[in-house]
Amino acid sequence: MGRARFREHDLLWVDAVTAWADYIKQQVAPRTAKRYADSLSIAGRTFNTLPIADLDKESINRFVSARRNEGITNATIRRDLQAISSLLDFCEDENWREGNPALDKMRRLKERRDPIMLPDEDDYLFVLSRLAPVYGEMLRAARATGMRQDELATAERKNFNAARASILIRGKGNKQRAISLSSEAVEIFSRQPASMTCSRIFHHDGKPISQAAFVYSRARRAAQKAAQKERRPFRGFRFHDMRHVYAVEYLRDGGSIYALKEHLRHSSVKTTEMYLEFLTPEEAERAKRGGVDEGRLTGEERR
Repeated sequence: MGRARFREHDLLWVDAVTAWADYIKQQVAPRTAKRYADSLSIAGRTFNTLPIADLDKESINRFVSARRNEGITNATIRRDLQAISSLLDFCEDENWREGNPALDKMRRLKERRDPIMLPDEDDYLFVLSRLAPVYGEMLRAARATGMRQDELATAERKNFNAARASILIRGKGNKQRAISLSSEAVEIFSRQPASMTCSRIFHHDGKPISQAAFVYSRARRAAQKAAQKERRPFRGFRFHDMRHVYAVEYLRDGGSIYALKEHLRHSSVKTTEMYLEFLTPEEAERAKRGGVDEGRLTGEERR
């Protein structure tokens, strides 16, 4: 057993994560370090009391199976494994264990694009009713803007311009871009209370939102249990699915597929075209032709 070989350290997962946290801050960008830490926090629910030397292939397989049973996508599981792999590499360098089963599993786990399932309106409202106000507002904003969860959580008040109906955000790859906002999105951003201690639009009593993914997952599980108790139909959905809802509603309202590509910052319009399957033939043809007024819709026209 790994524990026998490395018994002089006998280090638990939770202690290894604490040591790793100081190291990783010097190795990657702050956003990446936070993403890793969030994944390790989730993994800690399974591994906290496990000696780090004993984390093996079977342990990783159990973790992956548990995440799949929660309805987590392969893409998210791969990100979790990437964080665990970083931790295990660090521990091996420190001579606290040997091998990296997370890296092996990540290489074998195919990242396929799961089919898009748009949430039912009743299910959306059911989850919304179980969220604390600020998290509920973030969910509404995701639907109204197509912004990702981390983009909303880190959005700065100084970058929001209500008069111009726009906001400057930092997205994937730490790239900055400005996006146009509908009147609904402007209203959502404008009504968020300002804080003297936090510069972000969405905050929790003056503190930055740090565990939005965990809070939302917990609310989704609570909604699932409540629905079962009430014997009502319910299909869970991801926060990211609000981005899909935004895209489909934008096109249905007459938006251009090409304008949507730029708004969502897809690398290719081929990716954006996956939303055409939710449209009628007439709507899809209009979207491909350039939409209403060449795809340049104002907030008032859209809502």
